[in-house]
Amino acid sequence: MRFAILGSLEVNANNTRISITAPKQRAVLVTLLLDANNEVPVERLTRFVWDGQPPVAAQTTLQSYIYRLRQLLQPMTGVELTTSAAGYRLQVDPDETDVWSFRDRVAEAREKAQHGDLAGSARDLRSALSLWRGNALAGIPGKLLQQEARFLEDERVTAYEDLFAAELELGNHRTIVPELKKLVSMHQFHETLRAQLMVALYRCARQAEALHAYAQIRRRLREDLGIEPGRELQNLHRAILEQVAPASLTLPSSAG
Repeated sequence: MRFAILGSLEVNANNTRISITAPKQRAVLVTLLLDANNEVPVERLTRFVWDGQPPVAAQTTLQSYIYRLRQLLQPMTGVELTTSAAGYRLQVDPDETDVWSFRDRVAEAREKAQHGDLAGSARDLRSALSLWRGNALAGIPGKLLQQEARFLEDERVTAYEDLFAAELELGNHRTIVPELKKLVSMHQFHETLRAQLMVALYRCARQAEALHAYAQIRRRLREDLGIEPGRELQNLHRAILEQVAPASLTLPSSAG
């Protein structure tokens, strides 16, 4: 990948990493990459780079950041940073940016799932998720850009949901339990991941652990938010208590 933001920012040209150390210059590049191949208005750039409080001379300073970026990216064939009256556009092959490659692979996986190729879908989803190297936009300052990072994390979690749904349909419940436990520990209020873990544990003949997983999220929801788990998760808990056949267990249809 020439441009990577699913983790810390990395820029590579001809197998050589380009160092971009100035925090605001990194923020400019990330903002352009988030909307690669589209014109990014000056107003959006200044708002994101200065976190909603651009100084009076923001546009002039932005021009200097753009100039420096052009110099850094000049050795990269096929990459162009253009200017218009309204803003700037970073022209780059989507296959050379990890975020767009991730989205393309997820889209391909979902198409395969719709056509019944669950094994192919799972492979594509794992390929997509392998592009993540940590938290998106790691080390990039600013609340607005960190909000964008949270949106990217939502896409990541949804891809995991799709992956585990496919793996459960394929009967691979034993192999995904460790992955699910790790994801659930990171997203403790997420009901779909919790339900998938409960189903996987139940199908592994680990009913007590499945019930404990439900008790954990119910306690956290009640203590921290003052609410009960959603109806679908409650129904799943009841089905496990009654030892319903695994094939009849249903999952929540959306994140909790």
